[in-house]
Amino acid sequence: MNIDELKNLHVFENVPGDTLKLFPPLLKEEAFEVGDTIFEEGSPDDRLFIITDGEVEIRKVINRKKGKHKLIAVLLKGEFFGEMAVFLGQSRSADAVAKSDVKAFSISRADLNDLFRENPESAVKVLESLSAVLMERLRTTTKELVTVHETGRMIAAARSVDELASCVMEGVFKDIKAAEAGIFVVWNEFNAEFEIISQQGFQPELEKVLPDNDAIVGWLMEHPEPLLSADLSAEGRFTIASDNPYGDGSAVAAPFFQQGKMTGFVLFKGEKGAFSYNHMILLSAISSYVSVALENLHFMQEEVDRARLSQAKSSIQF
Repeated sequence: MNIDELKNLHVFENVPGDTLKLFPPLLKEEAFEVGDTIFEEGSPDDRLFIITDGEVEIRKVINRKKGKHKLIAVLLKGEFFGEMAVFLGQSRSADAVAKSDVKAFSISRADLNDLFRENPESAVKVLESLSAVLMERLRTTTKELVTVHETGRMIAAARSVDELASCVMEGVFKDIKAAEAGIFVVWNEFNAEFEIISQQGFQPELEKVLPDNDAIVGWLMEHPEPLLSADLSAEGRFTIASDNPYGDGSAVAAPFFQQGKMTGFVLFKGEKGAFSYNHMILLSAISSYVSVALENLHFMQEEVDRARLSQAKSSIQF
């Protein structure tokens, strides 16, 4: 490990060389295999990690026994995590899990405090760099929270599936500028098919019903999680035909669920590499609102049907 290697990491790119040279003796190289838990929510681990290769998911646990969690962020090479435990001495606020094979540097709270105590000027420079990255994250998160809030508000006010679809399409196209086309799909239980309720940007327009062998539908049903593809034509997780309805380019999608069953999804298309993990997480948050709204609309329709049936029965003369 040398100063040039550290300089290539985003968190250190603005840190002067005379400060960087203090770090190599304190950094421990660590490796994790895909699926490994780097640390768990609530644990007292006091290390800060800097990713040198691979991807790490930050997850908020919903039900550990059932394996349910909410994806908070996906961090890439050069990004750091675990800073709250180092600077505030707090226990972990979320799980960190290796999304791929991961290599990282770690530094303990004790070693970092010793470094800052012995070199206060260097401490200021390092903290400035860390703060800049954290502020960048905060700006991104704030924008996403506004999008989720505004879209969620419109979703809650929707009184039909068509209106619900329009709200989602409007909100996403407004705030995800990389989106060039999109569809809102719902499972039609009477016809046993996935039906496009709303679409925008596809030329020519897609057929109203997706084919039974649709590759993306198949993947989402098998993997009940959001999908991010940088290039559909080179996708390795599933085989997508050259005449698929989505074309090439990148795609981001998030499924809807009711009682553990996928009842639809929303998908957006863009140029190759147009979407990021932040877009995927944003769409996942919106899909959570949609899942609840679809269930409420279904319940409301059942109530209307019951009322009509009751009225019809009472009008029958014996």
